Amino acid sequence: MIVLRQSQAHKHQRNGHLKTVKILATCLIFTYLLTILFFRLPEQYTNLSSNMVLIYFSKLVTYYWRKIFLVPIQMEQAVLNRVAQLIRAPAADISRPSATLKRPIKHVFIIVLESIRTDAVPLNESLANAVNLNFTFNTTAETVTPLLSSLWTNSVHTIASVASSYTLKSLLSIFCGIYPINVNFLKEANPENILYEKCLPELLREIFLTNNNEPAFSSAFFTAARDDFDHQREIIDKMKFDTVRSASNIYHEIGYISDLGMFGPADPHILPLLWKWIDQNLAEQPTKHLMTSLLITGTHEPFPMPHNQRQDEYYYYIDESHINNYLNALHITDKFIKEIIDGFVSRHLYDDTLFVITSDHGYVFNDHGRETLGLLSTPLESALSVPLILHNPHLEAKQLNGQFTTMDILPTIIDVLLSSIKSAEHPTNQLLSVPSGKLQSILSRYEGTSVLRMPIAQQPARHTFQLSNPGNSYIIVKQYPRKLTYDVANDQVHLYHLGYDPLELIDLIVLDDAIAASHPPWVDILCDKSRIKKWKGLWQNEKVNTDTQHNLLLENKTFLSIEKSNAINNSSVRLKDMLDWADQAFEVARLWKNLVKQRYHYNSDQ
Repeated sequence: MIVLRQSQAHKHQRNGHLKTVKILATCLIFTYLLTILFFRLPEQYTNLSSNMVLIYFSKLVTYYWRKIFLVPIQMEQAVLNRVAQLIRAPAADISRPSATLKRPIKHVFIIVLESIRTDAVPLNESLANAVNLNFTFNTTAETVTPLLSSLWTNSVHTIASVASSYTLKSLLSIFCGIYPINVNFLKEANPENILYEKCLPELLREIFLTNNNEPAFSSAFFTAARDDFDHQREIIDKMKFDTVRSASNIYHEIGYISDLGMFGPADPHILPLLWKWIDQNLAEQPTKHLMTSLLITGTHEPFPMPHNQRQDEYYYYIDESHINNYLNALHITDKFIKEIIDGFVSRHLYDDTLFVITSDHGYVFNDHGRETLGLLSTPLESALSVPLILHNPHLEAKQLNGQFTTMDILPTIIDVLLSSIKSAEHPTNQLLSVPSGKLQSILSRYEGTSVLRMPIAQQPARHTFQLSNPGNSYIIVKQYPRKLTYDVANDQVHLYHLGYDPLELIDLIVLDDAIAASHPPWVDILCDKSRIKKWKGLWQNEKVNTDTQHNLLLENKTFLSIEKSNAINNSSVRLKDMLDWADQAFEVARLWKNLVKQRYHYNSDQ
């Protein structure tokens, strides 16, 4: 102990001397520079060979640049690079497809549904259970959403996490494969900020070329909603779609149409413009490839019925008016999507098109008695988990199980299209013909992965990050089944184990180790919880403590795979392990925040 104290004393003494030397050197250099700026010196003092300050000036600057500025910057960059690797999806084995594609794909149509939670498509009892109600006798997935339920069954399908429960931020992850910034509202649209990876429209133009070296793809974004809310038009323009059509174009083509809901005309009013764009493109160049996208807003609260809806077309699915309106709006949206599919069939485009159907986020209906309605400042899984459907008649139906996110949509689309460049060398599966080098370049560039490839075995579970509406209310980090949420407003951390507690009812941080009867049987609670206090106030501290964070990231226990630690088939979860993970996940989330802002060139003063 005495030796340790002496060592610490010597360390403080050396630091004091070094600080004094730095101050003296800085004063000397500053004084000399002021002197030569405002006074004419005798020649001998400006001659390099006789002037000690000039001789050592460059060496002093070089030394202190490295010591004071460059080393911390390099250290911080090394830590951020480590985080950049952490947030990538596990490496994929390109030689092992997880599905079968029997014919090449030519076109892509992305449909983004507003506010569709995972238990709504296909509809299942968990939605009714969440609100402690029962569906009426004849309410099934087939009666509410006959088309979407059929597509789910006859498609590659899975559940995906969104990057944000704020629609416009969520679109960035879907179309660009990037994370949004954890600030409220759409600062990503600011002219001085950049989208740090190429979005799908630009990427398609870059990768897929005709024999004349012209872009093979034309892209368009459609929505019946007005695009003047929170810089929506600006962010869509930043994504570099060739064509954008919204409510203003509907008004120009048809004349003014009254709003349905909060954002503009009913969704079907955009269809004439969509068909016009498709027909004109293919008439001008039949070999053209199309990337079409549609944001459908009819299922946004307050879930209104169309003005021409007959009373007998309003159905009673559940005995709660708000949820019943939601399911009726979903039923109408299902009929609208069927109209779209029928249009592709009549144009002989259905067989050649990959339909990608997902949602921007879910919705919360006071789930499990929480008295939380909607999405504002809600970190629950029902707000952040959505269905993901990949449909083509030649894509073999299959359920995929994994920790997927909407950031995986872009790499998956590129995977399908790269696999469709030429007829399959392996006729049993077009995905076996993918140019592996080109696909690997995409998978190494973006954080997401192709859901159509098996991951390489023995990899840690991926870290994913999510933002609650409107962007800086809750920051969520997950390494399934572990989930940490940080409440920005109240500066509080919450911790859940989704494997044992999928409803997020038990916050492991607030368990009292003195009251054994208060904790569930699957938790081994014996541990020292005193260090939890150090989380308080850390998030707001913008100063980057690179030494601490670097050491945390280098600790092996952060990256242990779930199978080796908190496996669900274990008899219990050690609270100490969960708290160790939370301590490090909190720091990783703070670093992730810095990394994303750095990538966007975001300045907090904007």
